[in-house]
Amino acid sequence: MYRTRRRYPWLIAFVLFGTAPLVWADLVFTSPPREQNSNEGGDIYVPIAEYFSKLLGRKVVYHNPGNWLTYQKEMRSGLYDIVFDGPHFNSWRTVHVDHEVLVRLPGSIEFLVVANTNSAISRLEDLVGANICSISPPNLGTMLLLDKFRNPVRQPVVKSIKGETAEVYKAFKDGQCKAAVLRTIFYNNNTKVTDGERKQLKVLFNSAALPNQGISVSNRITTAEKKLIQKDITAGEGSNVFEKLVNRYGQKNDKAFVITNNQEYQGINMLLEGVIYGW
Repeated sequence: MYRTRRRYPWLIAFVLFGTAPLVWADLVFTSPPREQNSNEGGDIYVPIAEYFSKLLGRKVVYHNPGNWLTYQKEMRSGLYDIVFDGPHFNSWRTVHVDHEVLVRLPGSIEFLVVANTNSAISRLEDLVGANICSISPPNLGTMLLLDKFRNPVRQPVVKSIKGETAEVYKAFKDGQCKAAVLRTIFYNNNTKVTDGERKQLKVLFNSAALPNQGISVSNRITTAEKKLIQKDITAGEGSNVFEKLVNRYGQKNDKAFVITNNQEYQGINMLLEGVIYGW
C-alpha cells in the first residue's frame, strides 16, 4: 500500500510544461498524457493550475507526464496533488495514495463492444485471441473489456489506436480488427454512427455505468481547501475556468462539475489490480 507521500531527489530534475522546475514546496496538478502534444495539454491545463494557485493561495504547477509509464510511476510515488482523470485511476488513488475525490463531470461513463453482423463473432467469448480496435491500456474502455478475460492467455489482442473513439471506430470500419471498444454515448449519436451503420453491427458487451471522470486531491490539501475547491468549481469562478475541460470530456449539455466522494468510486480500482496491464 502506498499511504505516505514520498519525494525523491531525482524528481527535482523533471521539467514541467514550459521551463519551470518542480520543487518540493509546489503542489502538482496533472492529467493523463492523452493530448497529441504538450502544447495542446498546456493550453487546457496551465490555466487550471494558475486558477488553483489563486484559489488556494499556494503555488500549483502543471506537470505533463509525457507518457503513460511516467504517469504510472509518478502516481505510485505520490508526486501528484491534484489530478483529473478517469474513475479507475481516481478509485486507485483513494486506496493507495490517500487521495480524496472531490468533483466529477456530470452523468456516467459507459462503453460497449461491437462486431459486424456478418462476422463469425456472435458473443464475447468469441473474441479470445481476436484483434480488437481500442485505445491502449490503461484506457478505461479497454480495461473494462479485458476485465472479462482475467486469464491473459485468453485475452483479445488489443490493436492500439491513437486518438479517441472516432479514430477507433474508423479503424474498425476500415477492417483493421474484428471488434471495437466504443463509448456508448458515441455509438448512440446519430452523427457519429448512423442508423444504417448500427444495423450492420451487433453489440457483444455493455459495461456498467461508472461515475464520470473526476478530480482527486492528496492529503497535502487541507479539509478547508477541499471544501473551497468543491464549492468554487461547481458554482463559482472555477466553473468558467473549467469550461474548456467540460466541453472536451463532458456531454453536450454539461455546464460544470458536480460534487462527489470516494464512496462513489469504491471498487473500480480492481480494474487495475492484479492484471497484466494493471498497477
